[in-house]
Amino acid sequence: MRWTCLLPLVAAAACSGLEEGEGGVVGLELEFPELRTLEIDEQAQLSARALDADGDVVEAPITWRATTAALSVDPTGLVTAIAPGSGEVQAVVGSLASERIGFTIVLRADTLIIEGDSVLVIPLDVDPPATATLPVRMESFDPAGPVGSRPVIYEIVQPVAGATPVVQLVGGVQIDTVNTAADGLASVVLGAVAGQIPPDTAIVEFRANRTRGAPVPGSGQRFIVLFQ
Repeated sequence: MRWTCLLPLVAAAACSGLEEGEGGVVGLELEFPELRTLEIDEQAQLSARALDADGDVVEAPITWRATTAALSVDPTGLVTAIAPGSGEVQAVVGSLASERIGFTIVLRADTLIIEGDSVLVIPLDVDPPATATLPVRMESFDPAGPVGSRPVIYEIVQPVAGATPVVQLVGGVQIDTVNTAADGLASVVLGAVAGQIPPDTAIVEFRANRTRGAPVPGSGQRFIVLFQ
């Protein structure tokens, strides 16, 4: 959370033509979260205080208003995300209004689903070497639909890489983050490391987080890849 001020009040106190609002209020300070991306139905608490020309807090009635239907704000400054899009919130005292605090509203990440089979086979002794594509889909339930532009983390959990990995994701890594596309799909490609003897089985786990850090349901599922 951080505070932001409508006017630079220390300097404003010395201004000779400063117009005071209701109850001697010349500025509004807001406290709001640094992260201003909300999933539908998520909430964020804003706070405000009115200040006079000396920078002291003034007891004055503060009201709140939202500029779009993508979100709402109640009399306490509690913002609720309603629909995908963007919106702004202001605090108001009399004729004075604070700066607009913007929020981005996105679909709620309700589930991660394996797209297709969770057990795949990579045939050995083929040229070029075969690989396995591991697709997952992120979805929202209300409204129902795909969730795009959200990171999904893939990690090879077996075999442990050690000093010389024997399997890898494209790019030569053991862990990778891929954003979902507009259709909610994300995928990585798994293959054996050239020159190494592949294992009988490789296991790749995937996970994702909601905007406030909670795991998306379905996180922790695994692909099992057999080398045969």
